[in-house]
Amino acid sequence: MDIITIFQALLRWGVFALIGGLLLALSIFVGYLIYKKVFHGQKSMSKTQWITLFLLSCWLLLVLALTSLSRGANFTGSFNIDFFSGYINAWNKWSISELQLIIFNMLMFAPLGFLLPLFWKKAEKFKVTLFVSIGLTICIEILQLFTGTGIFELDDLFHNCIGSLFGYFCIMAILSIIREKRVRFAPLGKVLIFPCVIGMIIGSVSLVYAHQPYGNMPILPAAKQDMSKIQIKTDLSLTDRPATASIYKNTYTEDQDYIKRIIAGLSELEDITFYGIQRREDANRVYTGKNPQNKEVKLDFFFRTGDWSYTTWRDAAALTEEAAKNHRDFYKNWLKKGELLPANAVFSIQNNDTLRWDALDENDLATGKTSFTSGSILMQFDSKSELAYMYYGISWNEYVATEDIISPQAAFKQVEDGNFEQYVPFQPGDTLWVKKCKLAYVYDTKGFYQPVYRFTGYINSKDNSWNCQIPALAK
Repeated sequence: MDIITIFQALLRWGVFALIGGLLLALSIFVGYLIYKKVFHGQKSMSKTQWITLFLLSCWLLLVLALTSLSRGANFTGSFNIDFFSGYINAWNKWSISELQLIIFNMLMFAPLGFLLPLFWKKAEKFKVTLFVSIGLTICIEILQLFTGTGIFELDDLFHNCIGSLFGYFCIMAILSIIREKRVRFAPLGKVLIFPCVIGMIIGSVSLVYAHQPYGNMPILPAAKQDMSKIQIKTDLSLTDRPATASIYKNTYTEDQDYIKRIIAGLSELEDITFYGIQRREDANRVYTGKNPQNKEVKLDFFFRTGDWSYTTWRDAAALTEEAAKNHRDFYKNWLKKGELLPANAVFSIQNNDTLRWDALDENDLATGKTSFTSGSILMQFDSKSELAYMYYGISWNEYVATEDIISPQAAFKQVEDGNFEQYVPFQPGDTLWVKKCKLAYVYDTKGFYQPVYRFTGYINSKDNSWNCQIPALAK
């Protein structure tokens, strides 16, 4: 979830929170009147407390909407007790979106720490606000757990408490200035320590990342799989001898000029007006625009590989032989003019409705020391013979270096240790059959094409296929 998506969610659920908060505050006010008139209650609430109560009600409903109501019941009621797994995941993927989500989870609870001392005098004590923050966070995590709208995560508990304490120190610094009519460093220092520490950590991590020769591997897990109750079987004979393999770099990784060139080319080709970035999804960019018929179109750009896709959401139609030839000649010239069509690309027609160019490199990547291109280009057209969909999946790779890699046996040891990504968790008593191991390649977060060992097999039966990838570069 990137910052644009977060703000869109806030706007979407803000009205609900405002109206719901007003109704909740009014319900409490009615109960308060009954308490005063019928039961002759002695306790009173100030205007500040009523305003604070309204704001707290709005905040609580907004948090519930963002954490539960806005999600489907897509989770399996599991726990994530691996502390700091969110940070490890953000590091492995080098994901700005993951970092923004961590910071947002902190700031989301800042209003609680800020407003609670204004509403409840006892909450001016640090431990009272801390305990309330922990208790409320646990309640929300339990709600997510039982409704299937989220996972009970220790990281969320930590982040929410940090945010609440930041809000608490902010309001206590303000109250200190108002009451003492002077500025003291100690309360302000407690406020500043949060952004300063976070800024120093982000800066230090960014410096380490910038000085790495290669990027991080998104295929690595945030937490290892628990293999203690899993039986692993294999008939593979794996060598323990280390080897070497070539490293490549995608030419267009994070190339802003390349993005501008593609947008300009599509704008001229299809007479599209693009508005700019609608949102970011990890390293990807989503652009929207309109065609001459004032219909919305979308361009998804994959920043680390140079891949992109263009869609109008119109259905594809079958192509006549003449239409296929005309489209092929026209778009082939456009691709060549934009230096987007590799010399080794082979044309074909797929399913009678898709123009396709495939660039195949038959060289051994592990031993190769030259540049290469690979991938496919797909195009589909609607019933009016206009471009409905285009996927550009050609990667242009340059040879960088030859590096030492670990042995297949060392990679298999990583599998035994559970150091791989697994979307559906193993169940106690499962038997993992590892049948094949081969050297493959994946992109890292800097656009380098790195070697990995790809293991394939199945869990319990051949119907339940399994695979994982282990980074091959020696540390």
